Amino acid sequence: MANSDKGLQIEIVTPQKLYFSGEVLSVTAPGDGGQFQVMKNHAPLLSSLIAGKVKLALADRTVQTFSITDGFLEVSSNKAILLTESIS
Repeated sequence: MANSDKGLQIEIVTPQKLYFSGEVLSVTAPGDGGQFQVMKNHAPLLSSLIAGKVKLALADRTVQTFSITDGFLEVSSNKAILLTESIS
């Protein structure tokens, strides 16, 4: 994935499939220490996640919300990977 001028590239992955792949303006996730948000140019981050809601603010200004189980979110070089056991 090439870095974009607009946002952050994210992949949401479960053991079964790649659930979402695309560019977002921000990701809000339920971290172990509380809810947090990442955007373009965020410092590298690795965080464990608890069950809860993940919110993606998309480049077209719409918002998608998912429910996840526990997982992990890694952010580096304007790319994010969210790993979770299941998502709905």
